[in-house]
Amino acid sequence: MIKNNGDTIWGDIKLNNKIFYVKSASPLEIDANDVRKVKSNNYKGSVVLRCNLLLYADNLADLELDYIKKGVIDTVMILNEIYATPKINLYYAVNNFKLPFYFYKTPSDPRPVQLVIRYFLQGGLANYDDNRARYRGVKSWVSIAEDKGYVNQLHAIMGDCKKIPESMWELLSYRDYSLKQIIKKYNKCN
Repeated sequence: MIKNNGDTIWGDIKLNNKIFYVKSASPLEIDANDVRKVKSNNYKGSVVLRCNLLLYADNLADLELDYIKKGVIDTVMILNEIYATPKINLYYAVNNFKLPFYFYKTPSDPRPVQLVIRYFLQGGLANYDDNRARYRGVKSWVSIAEDKGYVNQLHAIMGDCKKIPESMWELLSYRDYSLKQIIKKYNKCN
């Protein structure tokens, strides 16, 4: 474990309630805010991030018609750096429900920033009753809609790069291969 002040601590590490417990010759309790990196077989990542995680649901039973649930939880994420470049780094983590979360960090960012995504249901007969002219035929069907906040976040950083075509922004998905592809194009820009 590496603390923010540069101190290195050795031992078996466990995280519980935003506190790292280190089993060693002299057991320690260290607040997660004081930890920069951790290396342990218990965790896939190494970068420690205390954050307000913006939650989302990809379970169809949890989605609501024309409503985006905006949950936030104060937590500690241990991020795995999956792509590192001079201009931007990409991180990945999963929560206890195995939902993927992506983060990015530019040289000007002090800490990794979450890439935001949300899902909701769109269309349906409830809307058809409210506005028949707008929701006829195929539009009366219920579909899963994606709020791609991560596209806007990355476009704000990379939008001036002419090597990234507009079609790439439209097809960008919340998957590591897609995010890596656009970062790779961005790094080719001057």
